Amino acid sequence: MILTAATLVHYLVDRGLVAPETVVDGDYSAREMSRRNRNFRVLRGALPGLFVKQPSDWEPFSTETLRREATCYLLARDDPDFAALAEMMPRFVDFDAQRFVLTAELVADGETLAAYHLRTGLFPAEVGERLGTLLGRYHRHAGTRARDAARDAAFPRAMPWILNVIHQNPGHLGPVSAGNRALVEMLGRYPAFAPALDAVRAGWRRDALVHGDLKWENCLILPAGPGGAAPELRIVDWELADFGDACWDVGSVFQGYLTSWLLSIPDAAGVPPARLGERAALPIERMQPAIHAFWRAYTATLGLDAAASTERLRRSILFAAARLIQTAWEHTVQTEQVPPRVLYLMQVAMNVLTRPDDAVRHLLGFEARMAA
Repeated sequence: MILTAATLVHYLVDRGLVAPETVVDGDYSAREMSRRNRNFRVLRGALPGLFVKQPSDWEPFSTETLRREATCYLLARDDPDFAALAEMMPRFVDFDAQRFVLTAELVADGETLAAYHLRTGLFPAEVGERLGTLLGRYHRHAGTRARDAARDAAFPRAMPWILNVIHQNPGHLGPVSAGNRALVEMLGRYPAFAPALDAVRAGWRRDALVHGDLKWENCLILPAGPGGAAPELRIVDWELADFGDACWDVGSVFQGYLTSWLLSIPDAAGVPPARLGERAALPIERMQPAIHAFWRAYTATLGLDAAASTERLRRSILFAAARLIQTAWEHTVQTEQVPPRVLYLMQVAMNVLTRPDDAVRHLLGFEARMAA
């Protein structure tokens, strides 16, 4: 059964998720929000709303990744090893394994961090701190399961594809745009890219359950509670979750801040590259207190000592560079060439890959004593 705006109400009534009287009384409404998947936002009177997701096609990748996301929800609900996931995910409601339909409670008042940062121009330290605590808890508690390959078969234990992109034929990556091809050609023109990415790939570990696609669009911030309570966050879209390297998630957070900075730099012909950062509408210095709060909370939650903290910080900034390249790929999916601001992503990625310690100091703003 393929869900549409017309068939959705019948499906939800059949699954017992919407009462017939809710429809009769006019308290039911649904809005389609489809992108890569068929997504529906459902309101049902006084009851919490629903977010309903079904793949747009029945290709194995689409159905397997949705099943993987459903597995995360079920583990968070049923498995003590994954209890820390429950506080950072929307509440699980239902998974229809035959029709590949996942239903979660709607985060009705949530705003993506991408929209929040753009709307306010703010990067609160409290948000960074909360994100660091949440990541630290679920990385810590699910770590032992990462070494048990016999369990949790839904997770393929794969490496992010971007770490192998330099060695792949672009035609093997699925549909690619002219902009994507130009990006791969750019990687090939700089001989330092391949060995740098190879070194990052060689250091890949499997030490935690990772979200796999952590970015501001997948982080929802809820309205502030009374009395100045700490902000609440929810992490959504767990389709690429896997047992992998915890530093990939951390690097993705660093990448989020770096991308917010880089994409706020206007196209400026004739401006020396070294001066471009000064023109950013969202300066990286404005984000550094949040970055530091994130890192302090994350390392404290994991109980890392100074040596382990420094080692993990260096590995995380290298993964942030790889994630910047992936973000550049995503921004050229529908372009004929590489836009100037995407070039900024690539330049910073190259700088970080070749000089990670400088990136920790100058981009993230950590002095040696702070990194510990």
